[in-house]
Amino acid sequence: MRITSNEVSAEGKTVVRVRVDRIGAAGDRELWWVALAFEDETTKPEGMFTDKAQALGLAGTLASEWGVQVALTDSALA
Repeated sequence: MRITSNEVSAEGKTVVRVRVDRIGAAGDRELWWVALAFEDETTKPEGMFTDKAQALGLAGTLASEWGVQVALTDSALA
């Protein structure tokens, strides 16, 4: 699901990557979070998905728009 967050603005910030984080898992189910990551290490949520391919699809689109790379992490293992 795409998230519209008006509480965090990208205005005046430098996007350095698009984060795709696996933030939860139970059995064969997973939860993926997609966010813009800024130079100051703050983030702006862009989407939450139960399907990795959908999360990566949004991340790829955002990375192309901002001219940055996608960083994939698995926070659920930490």
